[in-house]
Amino acid sequence: MIVGHRCTLRHHSITHLAPILPGTSRWAKIGRFFRTLMLVSPHHPETKKYLKSHNQISKENKRQVSSYPSFVIHPFSSFRQYWDMVVFFALTLHLVMLAFDFTFLIFQDEYKYQGAIRFDLLLCGVLAAEVLLKFITGFVVKETSEIILEPRKIAMNYLKYGRLVYDLLRVMPYIMLLDTFNRAYYRYSVDIYLAFIIYLYVINIFRYKEIFQYFSIFPKILHAGEKKILVMKLIMNTIYVLHWSACLRYILPELTIVMEPKTIDSDVLGLVRQETQEERFSVGHFLVDVYWRHYRNGDSIHYPVSEGRMTVDPPSFEMYTRYYFQNRPVEKRMVDRNFVLMKLNDIRKNSSIFDRYMGSVKSTVKICLQSGRDEDAGIHFINNILTSFLLLGGWIWFTYIMLSMVQLIVSSEMSQTKYEEFANEIRAYAFNKRLSNNFKDRMLSHLGYRYRRHYFNSDDILKIMSDNLRRNVQMDICHNLLRYVEMFRGLPKTIIEDIVDHLKYEIYLEGDKLIEATTQGDAMYFIAYGTAAVYSVDGVELGHLIDGAHFGEMSVLNKGNQRTATIVALENCEVYRLTYETFQMLIEPHPHLLLGMHKLAEERVAKADKDRQTLPESEVYDNFLQ
Repeated sequence: MIVGHRCTLRHHSITHLAPILPGTSRWAKIGRFFRTLMLVSPHHPETKKYLKSHNQISKENKRQVSSYPSFVIHPFSSFRQYWDMVVFFALTLHLVMLAFDFTFLIFQDEYKYQGAIRFDLLLCGVLAAEVLLKFITGFVVKETSEIILEPRKIAMNYLKYGRLVYDLLRVMPYIMLLDTFNRAYYRYSVDIYLAFIIYLYVINIFRYKEIFQYFSIFPKILHAGEKKILVMKLIMNTIYVLHWSACLRYILPELTIVMEPKTIDSDVLGLVRQETQEERFSVGHFLVDVYWRHYRNGDSIHYPVSEGRMTVDPPSFEMYTRYYFQNRPVEKRMVDRNFVLMKLNDIRKNSSIFDRYMGSVKSTVKICLQSGRDEDAGIHFINNILTSFLLLGGWIWFTYIMLSMVQLIVSSEMSQTKYEEFANEIRAYAFNKRLSNNFKDRMLSHLGYRYRRHYFNSDDILKIMSDNLRRNVQMDICHNLLRYVEMFRGLPKTIIEDIVDHLKYEIYLEGDKLIEATTQGDAMYFIAYGTAAVYSVDGVELGHLIDGAHFGEMSVLNKGNQRTATIVALENCEVYRLTYETFQMLIEPHPHLLLGMHKLAEERVAKADKDRQTLPESEVYDNFLQ
């Protein structure tokens, strides 16, 4: 709002909710507050993209309040804005913890991660609430920019393509199963654990897209450029994929190596023979027994065993190593020796969870960059599949990053990039000309409102069109502005099209003067979007002009008429201007029409003079503006 603006008109709430009257209960006030949060907010980053003016916001709120149930949440509401931030943190933490917990807490006693369980349950509660809120939150049809608030359509849209099922799989409190899987692990029953880990990876590895959808509210609030948004997106997605892959890279070898067969039933000739002591040795079971003694202190009560455990005395790194070398066949030891020694060394050094996690991250990066191949975890086919998957996935992901960066640097055809380049030129111009920050900010604000971060050259676009198509496009944009002009009624369609074709598009920022009292008028104005205030010569506010309003008809009929009011933009306004010279040129071949317009104008002036003698000045202007 402009400095010094004092609205003397009757106030209309933008929310269109009933006013709070004296004696209203506290609960009613709280209810109204939350109801306000569920309506369109002018401060939501997406509001100006779809609702260009204060009047459109007011109409949208009126539509929601009068036509839809009170529990419906507008997608551009303050509640949705703040809730998206909460969901972003909850979803990110939940998915990061999910992979971490089922990978590294397997070696911890349950009482040590009770806090993690409670915190994850809280996150699941937030995500479950988000599932419910999606049934009552409106959505935008991208193709038509239509805002849907009807509960039935909202529910049907959410139920399409299995979105509900996919979201429900996300909010399950899987951490409650962790101790069950731990017990199964120490009984060598890892099949279901392995299947569950793969299941978690499959349903969650691509959720980085969903995470960024919620995160996108932050750069929009901060007005970050498209380049910065793309860089943030690449960094976030890379960290997310690397985290899940590193966790998968750590736990799967631990599980698959347990599944290695303990016996060999036949030789190369297919003859059954008696197994030897060495062939009965399983390196996977050996490591499980080591973990059982080291991390569980041989607890057979809480972690019962299904068969006898090995006996290693004393339970030390040297004895474990000696036992492994004595019982593992040489030809198999060549495959998993490094893996086993690394695990035993972690126990010897009492490595922290963080150390083991960072080691897995480094190993995953090495594989993804194709600088090595990991065969230390044994000969099980699942481990080979995992390594191959990481190699392929790493190649695809880092290729995608490189292509995105190339696109970011050289894609001058992108409208977002052109917009950023134009904005940088304005900053350089302001710096070179020593303009104040106020002027620079207003120039950038003008650019942002004009193009909404997507640059285009309207003149070039219209030039490549045929005359007929160009006129139709212009009519589609502006015909609503002219149909309410009384003196244009009855004009042939061709003249209306000519007028529309010659309108000049302009933008006035908040506080700019569209016209000033006592100056000579030379053009007529049409407000497409925005709100402007009308002031008398003495500075008294007389009225408001909103979307679709027009003023200055007399100036296109008689040049030199003195302006009787000052009109100031109260918000960013999109305006079309019709000059006296242009209008006279278009109407000149039709003198009879021009004569009728002059007659109608004289009648309106006479009526206005008569009203001034009987009505207050504010009501005269209020009636005139309508």
